[in-house]
Amino acid sequence: AYTHEQNSGAATWDVQHNLGKRPSVTVVDVNNVQGYGIVTHTNANELTITFPSGSPASGKAYCN
Repeated sequence: AYTHEQNSGAATWDVQHNLGKRPSVTVVDVNNVQGYGIVTHTNANELTITFPSGSPASGKAYCN
């Protein structure tokens, strides 16, 4: 498992998890409320999360 922390607001998060697989992803905001983002697996070690609203977001992405 890997936890990505996005401290600065961004409409797209680039996550390098180095898990060697395409993990499931759960996104939460700074208040630990689960949110929605479009996950694109770049390869077995990286992914991108894009928020459909286009608004900057900060929080965490849990990769399992």
